Amino acid sequence: MQKIIQFLIGASCAVAFSSSYADIATIQKIYKNPALAPKVQRCVGDQKCNAFYALSKQWQSIPDNFKISGMKIKPYAQSGDGYGLWKGFTLSSDRAISLSDAGEVVFYSGGSSSKADERVFAQGLAVLLYIENKK
Repeated sequence: MQKIIQFLIGASCAVAFSSSYADIATIQKIYKNPALAPKVQRCVGDQKCNAFYALSKQWQSIPDNFKISGMKIKPYAQSGDGYGLWKGFTLSSDRAISLSDAGEVVFYSGGSSSKADERVFAQGLAVLLYIENKK
């Protein structure tokens, strides 16, 4: 019985590790090639917007303890605080900025979007910040 429990614990750890790795691989693939992102009706054919939305769905792949300038960014994504991320952190690469700009137009609109849309914006922005600042 103890061997079965040990096996199940080991298998669940392997699944958790491989699914986490798969999420990071998905993030990198979409980030590097936005055309691979699934089409989202709200994005009206804008590949960068599609990529931003796809990246936003990967926000849970950000490690819980990941910090930028001493601040954790995952709680911003979890609570849907797009404003806090938008004003508190800066993107530096042209690619991340263009993806963020495409997402901002549809999912934030200068702060006039719905709470659900702002959550998508916060989650996408958090993933972009993670990509730029992970070591």
